Amino acid sequence: MIKNFIPLGIILIGFLATKTGLIKSILILSILIILILLCELAAWRRNFFIVKVNSIYHEEGVFSIKKIEIPLDRINTIDISQKLLERLFKVATIKIDTGDTSTSGSELKFTLNKNRAESLRNILLKNQEYDSQKTQDNYHYIIDTKHLFIYSLISNSLFKGIGLLFVAEQFFEDYLKSFININTSKYINQLEKNDLYHSITIIIFLLFVLIFISIFLSIIYNVFKYYNFKLWADEKNIYVNYGIANKKNYSFDKTKVKGIHIKQSILMQHFKFFTLEIENIGYGDEKGEKAILYPICSDSLKKDIFKNILGEFEYSGEVNKPQKHTYFRFLYKKFILWAVIAIICFFIKPVFVLPSLIILLFLFVMGHLEFKNTAFGMDKNMVYMCCNSFNKTQSLLKIKAVQSMTLSYSYFQHNKGICNYSVILQSSTFGKTLKVKNLKNNIAGEPFK
Repeated sequence: MIKNFIPLGIILIGFLATKTGLIKSILILSILIILILLCELAAWRRNFFIVKVNSIYHEEGVFSIKKIEIPLDRINTIDISQKLLERLFKVATIKIDTGDTSTSGSELKFTLNKNRAESLRNILLKNQEYDSQKTQDNYHYIIDTKHLFIYSLISNSLFKGIGLLFVAEQFFEDYLKSFININTSKYINQLEKNDLYHSITIIIFLLFVLIFISIFLSIIYNVFKYYNFKLWADEKNIYVNYGIANKKNYSFDKTKVKGIHIKQSILMQHFKFFTLEIENIGYGDEKGEKAILYPICSDSLKKDIFKNILGEFEYSGEVNKPQKHTYFRFLYKKFILWAVIAIICFFIKPVFVLPSLIILLFLFVMGHLEFKNTAFGMDKNMVYMCCNSFNKTQSLLKIKAVQSMTLSYSYFQHNKGICNYSVILQSSTFGKTLKVKNLKNNIAGEPFK
């Protein structure tokens, strides 16, 4: 209530003060606060849960009553989070998700004392004897500040820094420009008067400044988000903790994890670092949330995590790559796109065709990486898929998590004995589909027979 009311109260008191005077506006606001408190109190009185032997029951609402009962064995994910205001009051928000993909967000979500929230989490996971310290001593992985720094430099989070920079620029334009008046037009005019060499030098310098600031903001963002990151597991469950201002504490059943995604940006591919994400209904399905299992790890650490925590995701089947004669199929659409761009540039101004060669080079590298990164394979338990170019993704999926598989091909692909594979998963995202293309058409039949 406090979090939602503070900005509204400031706006109201500012508006009322101009219309009725300060004293009357404070009086009106006080009456409004009392009414809101009464409503919140009534809502609190009608908000309760009951933990039964095999289920949890929750009821809430004053005028519109909502009742829900969830079997304990259907629970996939339990998230305990603490935002800054919640930490001040020593409370936490607990979110409980099942495998129901028809609901948006969490099926159950309410705020409790932090210790009660953790106790409830342990009961729901059927792990009342859970010992946090003992578990972490067995298999426990942490990320230090050094690796968060590396992650900020080589992952796509660098673009978040650029995004934050543009947000700050917009804030300056909207709120601070009247106080700090900087006339940028005269600098632009001066840049136009310089010769080409000096203009290019200044532009390159400004680009480096932009990159430096975006890296700095990216480091701050990742340190705040993933500070004190811990991953550990016991015989039954996996646990993930991280965060400063918004502290996250995830818990989920190992057996209900449907897949693992191993992701790499272009720089992570070069330096052989990986980001591990999890495919588990209820985790990563809220706005702005990723299903992170481990933000950055080396190849040896990745193997160690799979061995100790994700043993059932070890793939033992054959990995099928595209044949050499399919190489051009990864490029021809990109060449056509460049040709269209080049023709448009030629009719606008012929000299623009030359810079468009940079686009051609970019598209060629993209197609080459797609060919290099594409792979598909199956064994009796797992499906392995690898795709994408600058953002490589390797997916290890349980066969039982695959809702359907589609093989599609054009007339020319059929003549060459190749096709595209599409796999639809049981996921929080309805109809989530993974695709690989231009592979042999006889590599997916056996496990489904």
